[in-house]
Amino acid sequence: MDKPEFACRRDYVIECNWKVYVDNYLEGYHLPAAHPSLFRELDYAQYRVDTFRYYSSQIAPIKSRGEGERRYAYQDDSQQALYYWIFPNYMLNVYPDNLSANIIVPLGPEKTLTIFEWFGFNSMGVKQATIDFSDEIQQEDIRICESVQRGLRSKHYNRGRFSVRRENGVHHFHGLIAEYVGRR
Repeated sequence: MDKPEFACRRDYVIECNWKVYVDNYLEGYHLPAAHPSLFRELDYAQYRVDTFRYYSSQIAPIKSRGEGERRYAYQDDSQQALYYWIFPNYMLNVYPDNLSANIIVPLGPEKTLTIFEWFGFNSMGVKQATIDFSDEIQQEDIRICESVQRGLRSKHYNRGRFSVRRENGVHHFHGLIAEYVGRR
């Protein structure tokens, strides 16, 4: 990446708490069920989340060329999608052909503004199909996050345990929130 060039910005207002949105970003177990187009692209068996002091990374190898309609059609499996979350509300999504930055802004207890900005690499720009693909994933995430927010209001809601393999990033985020709330 020589010089990222701004291509587009989209704002999404979501009916959920900002922490619900971050939780969704940081866990991977919803990918197969909620994001069929993205799931076709990624080698889910190799997907992993690594946590560091104030950020985490999600590494998702892109499958080599295979059957079916695919967005990325590489001959080998050396390409990756990289996702970085920086505490508390900043995200970078790095694909072979673009980068998107997300800023998560709380608007109220159950309302969040998510700002997406796309950048192209080396004067290549960002194709409309790339933005449309990202928007498809965002719309799927909006449905999930709003549903989770409704579920949290249910009198039947009871918290559960974290999945060690798929929610270590969420656990890390909750630990940082607890740390900072405890400093007050």
